[in-house]
Amino acid sequence: MERESPSLPPEIWLHITRFIPDITLRDMIGVNVFFYNISMELRYKSVELQKFKPSTMKLLSRLADPSIGRRVQYLTASPDFRSGFHSGSSLSIPPARSLTPALRPEEEATRALINALPSLSNIMAFTIDSHSWSQHTEPKLRLFLNTSWFSFGSNLKKLSLRGHAASFRTIITSNPTLPMVEELFFELTDNPSQPNIPEDADTLITVLAPFINSFSSKLQALTFWAWSSLELSAMFNCLGEFPLLTCFNFQASFSRNLSVDPSSLSNMLNKHRHQLEILVLRLDTTPHLAALSHQPLSEWLRSTFQENHFSRLQQLQLYPSALPQGFDGLLSCIQQSAETLQRLVVREHYLDAEGVTRLLNHIPPNLQFLRLNVHELTIEIFDDLAAKLPRLYSLSLYISRVPPFTFDVESRSFKDWNLHNIGIWQSGSMVSIHLMGLIKESIPSVDSFWDLGTTTTEELTEPYNLEWSTRNVDDGVR
Repeated sequence: MERESPSLPPEIWLHITRFIPDITLRDMIGVNVFFYNISMELRYKSVELQKFKPSTMKLLSRLADPSIGRRVQYLTASPDFRSGFHSGSSLSIPPARSLTPALRPEEEATRALINALPSLSNIMAFTIDSHSWSQHTEPKLRLFLNTSWFSFGSNLKKLSLRGHAASFRTIITSNPTLPMVEELFFELTDNPSQPNIPEDADTLITVLAPFINSFSSKLQALTFWAWSSLELSAMFNCLGEFPLLTCFNFQASFSRNLSVDPSSLSNMLNKHRHQLEILVLRLDTTPHLAALSHQPLSEWLRSTFQENHFSRLQQLQLYPSALPQGFDGLLSCIQQSAETLQRLVVREHYLDAEGVTRLLNHIPPNLQFLRLNVHELTIEIFDDLAAKLPRLYSLSLYISRVPPFTFDVESRSFKDWNLHNIGIWQSGSMVSIHLMGLIKESIPSVDSFWDLGTTTTEELTEPYNLEWSTRNVDDGVR
């Protein structure tokens, strides 16, 4: 006889699932109807369709079923599956008979994706990867765009575009109707087939900027990452005000992308300084270059943060450049935001002992999250952190060296430090679990390593799931 599940209200079952790892919930699909639905939601909540794989057609076939497709909320798609069949490469020329089979799987996948889109009626975050699109887009891609907007455009909360200026023009000029979008994400690259043509600079001003401005009454988060050589000053000068904007995330090369008019970015920040709660500025993607190249950025950082008071800032992520002026700008921002700042990430810039002390002297005691790069991990750093940030919840450290710290930490106890999560990396990798164990013994409150929610070695492979919102800023340590 089949055993019936205990009769509990759905709210209780949902509460119970909070204590079950996702990987376990996925395997509970056969327990009962409740866990079947939970498992299916986890399996299909987020879908990525970027490169063609043997399993792609099977997945697309399943997504075409409305009972499956409606479960998808976050969709990332490269509708050409990066096959190049539409691009300016030799594959766009009518192929010889012997080459035809090599092109068919991607073409069939594009067709299957378009057919599945009407079933994906609950998409709330949509990422279009258009890196491989050519200057003149293949008709199937336009059909993909039109079908997407018709199927779920009215539901979207976040739209992300990743590609070059020409592909952005194609997407935006397909005239999407997006009444609910409150978050925009752009990752701009150079067009690999036709880099830096005049039309690309014009696209930023005449197409992209007006598109962003069209969301002025509802935009809450704007992310713009530039890996392109295009100058962005004119685009920023074309952007208006966004009364609801609380998150601004900008990553680019200051010397390359803002060389004409850096004040364009300053004005953008100045217009929103009393409403921004999250600010991410990584304005030098090549921090290894000579310090002389950092001079304009350093001066800009100092003047910007000395002249602007971000009165509601809660999260700050900043690369302060390699020169003292940039570090002064960082300290000014921290000091002016002391009453509200809760999370601080200092990127790339490795601090010596004096720099750490100086930084900690400016950090407010209510800070909850801190990520730093330090040359050498010493027990004195822990002493300072415990004394000045007793309520710090999470600490992430990138280090160059660990010399005698292992021996020092064994003889030290930080019983009054209420730290819960700690993660330490060296040369881009997690440090040994042995060292982490010693740290946990000296800081009894620690119950999580590397933000994974556990200090148990066997459970440290649990994947980290980042939510769809750009307000959940990745600190870059994973």
